[in-house]
Amino acid sequence: MALNIEIIKKTSVYSAALGALLAVLALIPALMPAISLFILPFLSALIIFSILRITEKNLPELEIKEYAVLGAGIGGIAGFSFLIIFTPLVLLIHLVFKDYYAYGINYLNFFVAFVFIITISIIILITNAGGGLLSGFLIKQIDKFRK
Repeated sequence: MALNIEIIKKTSVYSAALGALLAVLALIPALMPAISLFILPFLSALIIFSILRITEKNLPELEIKEYAVLGAGIGGIAGFSFLIIFTPLVLLIHLVFKDYYAYGINYLNFFVAFVFIITISIIILITNAGGGLLSGFLIKQIDKFRK
């Protein structure tokens, strides 16, 4: 079964919103390691699939490989939107408050920062593809027990 374009649109919007929300929350230095090292790389696909299962009443049956593809898309979009929002905000806050964590971002030139953002987004994409695969498998197993 081919992926429905409506599901792709909804997952894209939800994952961009999740990345933006996590970027704003990551400005709190105590939350930054948990968000960037655990939630964003490993739980983004699971969070978005949970939101889809709750909000969508007539969600079509997807195959496990489609969950993996959607998980990769969710990870790539969430990671990219996180880094596109988080990086300038850190630099702006660091201009105002000199003792705020800069995370080494202010030492990067534009090209290196862009390569950094793309590379981290690809890593998050790959880990969320695995998370989407696992989510799809778990959703299939839960649906078997419900029937």
